[in-house]
Amino acid sequence: MGNKVITLFAFLLCLSSVTFSQDYAVGLKLSTLGVHAELFRSFGPQFSVHVGGSFFSYNYTKNHSSGDQYSLNADLKLNAFTLLADWMPFEKSSFRVSTGFMYNNNHPNVVAIPEVEKSIGGDVYNKDNLGNMSVKLKFNKINPYIGAGIGNVAFGIQGLRYVIDLGVYYQGSPKVDLSAEGLLSPSASPEQEQIVQDNLRWFKWYPVVSFGLTYTF
Repeated sequence: MGNKVITLFAFLLCLSSVTFSQDYAVGLKLSTLGVHAELFRSFGPQFSVHVGGSFFSYNYTKNHSSGDQYSLNADLKLNAFTLLADWMPFEKSSFRVSTGFMYNNNHPNVVAIPEVEKSIGGDVYNKDNLGNMSVKLKFNKINPYIGAGIGNVAFGIQGLRYVIDLGVYYQGSPKVDLSAEGLLSPSASPEQEQIVQDNLRWFKWYPVVSFGLTYTF
């Protein structure tokens, strides 16, 4: 995927046959996708295209404490590539409508480890016998996007500007992959996976809120 993004950047930079404005800009944003870097190209005062990539990594560990039955290790890795087009419907306004696609390479993963003894069928098992359970979520790789923002970043006066974006990606219902070890293995059955998937159907849409700075060349 990395080679495809580099090729796309080069393609945008090499387009030189158009007769209208050929301004460029680079941007850096903080968003619900993580840290997002972009390259913009303007095709006149009302239309621009931009490609970018987002990166974010976070690990959360919840150790066993009094009253907890499990300790948790949650690993969130956000990695996405975007190809978007902006249309500025009003000549004297920087308001824009955006649409395009995201390549979704996000990988949420949670591991639950029992920390207490369990009684099963009258027998008591310690935590070492119980094993652990892992939950992984997978999404559609290609996600359409629709949104709106402020900032016509790649056309006009050279310099630093700010941009704001609000929008949403459609990533589809997450696919759930359960795996377990030890006595917890039966809990990772296809039936249990389906139950978890049904409970996560609401997570079809990924909201995007971002704020950043761009520099127009």
